[in-house]
Amino acid sequence: MLILYKRVGKGTQKMTEFKKGQKVNIIGPLGNGFGLPPLPCPAPITLIGGGIGIVSLYPLAECLVPHPLCVFIGGKTKDDILCKEDFKKLNALKIFIATEDGSLGYQGTVIDLFLSQQKSFKKSESPYIYSCGPVGMLKELAKAVKSKGVVCQASLEARMGCGFGACWGCVVKTDDLHTPYQRVCKEGPVFNLKNIVWDEQ
Repeated sequence: MLILYKRVGKGTQKMTEFKKGQKVNIIGPLGNGFGLPPLPCPAPITLIGGGIGIVSLYPLAECLVPHPLCVFIGGKTKDDILCKEDFKKLNALKIFIATEDGSLGYQGTVIDLFLSQQKSFKKSESPYIYSCGPVGMLKELAKAVKSKGVVCQASLEARMGCGFGACWGCVVKTDDLHTPYQRVCKEGPVFNLKNIVWDEQ
């Protein structure tokens, strides 16, 4: 098993202190994964990852081979761009790179790049979009696809107190009238992006 992570707090700092051969307890996988589109799909499938979020899209891409993929990878700098060569090995149709500082590829956010490329897409293209990344990135993507006839699934991140759905510490608000607050660890982490109430995230 290979786990790729970014050191951002006490938990991931603790992980950097693990020694080779040390045994650790892991709970997972949690919740529900991405739903596959009906294959063959009439147009390329779009994957959009921000920072380390692109990593969770790679196993999905493996499941979609040999279907054509358009992959958008974004990061703050060129050092944040991950998995580019891995997606090349999967024969991705197109790979687009965006860095906020302009050190590699398009200068701007990965959503800015996605929108700039969408203008050249036909209306029938990219009916399925899969994404993972920071909340701010997903909010912008939700705005971009709000009025478009696409299916957009996103994998969310959240601090999880228990991982079993008992503590309700990782909820997000959705437009579901019966269960508006849903747990990332149980009902998620993958949600239909259009069902999230972003003003409250």
